[in-house]
Amino acid sequence: MSKQFRIHLVLVAFLLTTSIIGIATAASLAHAWKEPPVAEGSYFDVMFSADGSTVYAGGNQMFVRSWDGTNRWGGRAGRVATMSSDANYVVSAAGNLVQVLDRNGTVYWIRGMGAPIRAVAISTNASLIISADERGDIHSWTGNGESWGLNRSDLVKQIAISPSRSFVVVTTAVGLKYLSPDMTPIWWDNKSGSLDSFIAISADSSTVITSGENRVSSHMSSGALNWMKDVTGEAIIDMACSDDGTTIVLGSQDGKVWTLDQDGKVLWTYPAGSWINGVGVSRDGSIIAAGALDGNLYILNHYGNLLAKTKTESIVQQRSVAVSGDGKRVVVADQRALYGYDLLGEPGLISEKTFTPAPLFPATSPTPGKTTLPITLPTTKVPTLPGTTGTPKSALSPFPAIVAMTGLLLLVRKRIS
Repeated sequence: MSKQFRIHLVLVAFLLTTSIIGIATAASLAHAWKEPPVAEGSYFDVMFSADGSTVYAGGNQMFVRSWDGTNRWGGRAGRVATMSSDANYVVSAAGNLVQVLDRNGTVYWIRGMGAPIRAVAISTNASLIISADERGDIHSWTGNGESWGLNRSDLVKQIAISPSRSFVVVTTAVGLKYLSPDMTPIWWDNKSGSLDSFIAISADSSTVITSGENRVSSHMSSGALNWMKDVTGEAIIDMACSDDGTTIVLGSQDGKVWTLDQDGKVLWTYPAGSWINGVGVSRDGSIIAAGALDGNLYILNHYGNLLAKTKTESIVQQRSVAVSGDGKRVVVADQRALYGYDLLGEPGLISEKTFTPAPLFPATSPTPGKTTLPITLPTTKVPTLPGTTGTPKSALSPFPAIVAMTGLLLLVRKRIS
């Protein structure tokens, strides 16, 4: 074997080795912080602010935290509550009362309804607030608490406000309904029945995605049906969508993560083997997070490849996984705590499309909560937990390794001949 050949062989072997190492270590999850509930109970219904700087969690006690821990507060009932995507306001229900709080947890205004409240929604900057009670009344309020409109309807399950604030989407016991901000009916469809439990609206407000049981539907802003399909083998537990609606992610009781395109075509499924209780997706669809009943948290790319994996301390709660818009942060809630993770590495290599950043408005839980006195938490920074967790896999394309192997084979063949 000549010296020159040996040099070539060593170089190709080095390229092959570094390619394989790169595939194995390109992405990992780093623990950023952990927050136990401020009172008895668990968190669920988590979300990020549009800029990824603030996290909201509902549940028996709501909780709001800036990523760096400088702003942390909670304590009020959060079973019927949500945060504006600019993170400046939270709307919550306490019995018959609608409450709007500012970013520090101070009550801004309170208004009463005629029955216990079962669902609420808030627009980007809190200029429009919607509440629905057990009598079927849907009420809209201006940002300063003035009554805007009233609609008497069937019992509401979920509410979402379009990013354009031009219409409100409501799922009821009998079907889907669009209302104007003053609660004038725009369109409704009782033929859809009462399956829909989740709502997502594209950033340009042109498309409304709803899902429930094993069915997913897409409607235009006019109400016209784009498509309706039975997708999963068993019930859908959670849904998340990219800002443009081209990546629809479902978590199902069949133990799979399902990803659909804007036409309802199944792009891929990821078998986790345990109920998928929560899913989240970045604004461009490049990063997908899924939390399973067994406590495993999976980070996947747009093609369904596993980027990283870790395990929480107990069962992941339903609707309790979220991904920041840029895909660099993930939050998940289990029965014991709320966890923040930083996604490290180069997952951005998987997407070539450019999307306009804009927030989605997740629906809130329909179950009314009990009245609880506010508790302000100390604003001391929560220590960052050391080290990284997870077993990253398949984070980069295998093509560099294939090219290196091909070069090695060609050299060997040339030497032999």
